[in-house]
Amino acid sequence: MIEIFDVICIGAALVDMVAQVVRHPADDDEVFVSDLTLLSGGAAANTAYACAKIGLSTAFIGKLGSHDTFGDKILNDFKEVNVATKLIKYSEHHGTGSAYIALNEKGDRRIYAHSGAANYLSKEDLIEKELVNTKIIFLSSLKNLEPFIEASIIGRNNKIPVILNPGMLIIDQGLKNIKKLLEKIDILILSQNEYATLFDIEECYLNEDLIQEKSSTLFKLGIRAIITTLGKKGAFLLTNRNAELLPPLNLSSLIDTTGAGDAFSAGFIYGFVRNINLKFEHLKNNVKIGNFVAGNCIQELGARNGIPSREDLNFFLNASNKKI
Repeated sequence: MIEIFDVICIGAALVDMVAQVVRHPADDDEVFVSDLTLLSGGAAANTAYACAKIGLSTAFIGKLGSHDTFGDKILNDFKEVNVATKLIKYSEHHGTGSAYIALNEKGDRRIYAHSGAANYLSKEDLIEKELVNTKIIFLSSLKNLEPFIEASIIGRNNKIPVILNPGMLIIDQGLKNIKKLLEKIDILILSQNEYATLFDIEECYLNEDLIQEKSSTLFKLGIRAIITTLGKKGAFLLTNRNAELLPPLNLSSLIDTTGAGDAFSAGFIYGFVRNINLKFEHLKNNVKIGNFVAGNCIQELGARNGIPSREDLNFFLNASNKKI
């Protein structure tokens, strides 16, 4: 019997080395690391983990080093929440990637990512008979665009919605160079920094009116919905006809913003997969779930420790008078 997944997440799986510091160093400076933690990471992998933890049938496609220590950790962490790993590809020539993250007392972070094997995922690794067995395709944060374009083509040919949360590795390539990918997706999820960079806007000047103005370019490419996460302001949902800013979760504490966008994507997918519908009111509910999952995430260290359980999510949905 063929397994049909709620979502297949495609992109990078890395291991994060998180250094906790009092402050970030200046030029030619040194700071003391009070704690160093090893965590599985990578944007698409984080979203896959979160999707599985909140109750979705989830598979991951990415490339790891063949039988190396970091790759083994990633696989073991996936298995804890039942992310399907049978579609993962392996490289004999490149090791599993890693990211080095410095996190200060305010929760601000600096990330240095070495993609390793992840960036060698090829379009030949994206096999149609594997990808058609899902309700949603999710793409995130891989510098190499070819496999994402291939996955998007497969999705479109088989009427499977494609969601892209690009990350700076894609955004830094410029609108002109990523246009071919954007033309083939349905929903675009961007951080405030990603949106500002994409349109060469100073982040401090970015607001909802400017997002609406600039997004006409994206809608002309065929994108159906755009969500821009705006940190403390919440998430701005935009379609061709409607727009609304949806507030974030009220927080008791903020520990670490690492993975907030990945968690938001998982919450959004949770809502979307249960009602695959691009009507604005349905999309609003999905964004609210995204805000809830992201809000929980940033109250713990790392991209995964704060992801709520399915029971916690159901409690939130019931309290909000929403259907599961």
